[in-house]
Amino acid sequence: MVSKILLIDVDIFRNENNAGAVYYSHHPVGLLYLVSAVREVYPDIEFRVFHTSTSNDPLKHIESLVSTFNPDLVGLRSLSIAKEPFQMVAEKIRELKPGILLVGGGPYTSSSYDDILLNGLVDIAVIGEGEKTFVDLLDQLLKSDKIPVDVKGTAVIVDGTLKINEPRPLISDLDAIPFPDYNFINLEDYIGIENHALQDASCSAFILSSRGCPFTCFYCHQLFGKKVRRRSAGNVIAEMREHIEKRGISDFVFLDDVFNVPMTESKKLLKLIIDELPPVRINFPNGLRADLIDEEMLDLFEKAGTVEMALAIESVTPRLQKMMGKNLNIEKARVAIEAASRRFITRVFFIIGFPTETFEEAMDTIRFAASFEHAAQPMLSVLRIYNNSKLFNLLEPTREQAIAMSEQEKKVLHLEMFDDIEFYGDLFSDEKVPLKSKDLKELLYFWMRDVFINQTRIMKSHEVLEKHFDKGKILEFYRNVFNKPKFNERDLQRLLKV
Repeated sequence: MVSKILLIDVDIFRNENNAGAVYYSHHPVGLLYLVSAVREVYPDIEFRVFHTSTSNDPLKHIESLVSTFNPDLVGLRSLSIAKEPFQMVAEKIRELKPGILLVGGGPYTSSSYDDILLNGLVDIAVIGEGEKTFVDLLDQLLKSDKIPVDVKGTAVIVDGTLKINEPRPLISDLDAIPFPDYNFINLEDYIGIENHALQDASCSAFILSSRGCPFTCFYCHQLFGKKVRRRSAGNVIAEMREHIEKRGISDFVFLDDVFNVPMTESKKLLKLIIDELPPVRINFPNGLRADLIDEEMLDLFEKAGTVEMALAIESVTPRLQKMMGKNLNIEKARVAIEAASRRFITRVFFIIGFPTETFEEAMDTIRFAASFEHAAQPMLSVLRIYNNSKLFNLLEPTREQAIAMSEQEKKVLHLEMFDDIEFYGDLFSDEKVPLKSKDLKELLYFWMRDVFINQTRIMKSHEVLEKHFDKGKILEFYRNVFNKPKFNERDLQRLLKV
């Protein structure tokens, strides 16, 4: 009988390797959605939600939770980048309470359920959207103590063999899902943690106004499917108002995969925020679709209180745009980024290291990035290869290559990828991946010189920062950008005189 459930959001652990760095995280919104969905059907089930980001010693904290709460079921969720902590937590749970039912979910489980199950880390894997699947799983567990083997949207091991069940249809009416229950976390636990909009996670709330993305970028988690399903604007406003009235929150971070698709619906929501809510600050760190932003939308963003937005380009090479499945209209994106970066604190995402990408094509992307003189944070990343992704299958790696690629995923920060480079391209032929580690080091030099520490960009983007932030917030922003917790006024003055 399941009467107590412990849900754990597993993030990169704080340890000696990142003790001197700025620490970024999120609220465990996905788990809070699960709590709300279950409690609507089974209000007597007790929950505890633990986010490893909020503890300096997560394994010890988990030991205490398991001892005092004594759960009947433990659910684990993580991104692929936190797969090692995921394994450590799963093994710790097994050690503390052998025989307890362990359920895995989230992006990492959805993409790597085969490895996770075959290695015994969890007993059942929830693949994709979890609310209805988790409730269905509990329905069966409340009738029998046996692990259900036929729940839609799950995978299990049956007689030593991996069994992948029928996919669960995506939830069509998102308004029917109760709001994520923020009563199960303490916002004060997030003091000293920055959210992905590079602001204080202890005084913000995360909003998911839509699920899914129609584009087929091969590096994306694709957790919510290829069709955009939007909540009604009124439903989103009601959730935001609840945060304002109950928690005094006025800073919101939108987690949508692609908020501005379709444009008509996103504009409708922005208009309602303007009309119905007191002044708020909104942020879009996940990456808006840059070629689907017009002048009207920019005006609405501004009136609605937009502070920060991220716009993803990746590569300016049309051939690579087609390969990655993004198919961005580069000229439309350029116009939108130029206009947006003059109004808002704007991050622009770029990636190098694609299969078949040449050195000159990578340089084209860097030169393009250098053209945005008001961009507050241009970000260059090295392409990661995730297990079972379209790119992974495209490369057709041997087992040895696949193991080596998984090691390269451990690099956390985007520029950290260039330190002691372990680049997947070194594992493959020049025909498959022309760029090698030595090329990345040279490309980084041009990126730093022409983009990241470009004096003109620093000065002009600083003027944009001053429109939105006071001096303290500006210093906090630069601490995040440079990953330097002790960045101070003297450092700022030096920066502005680069």
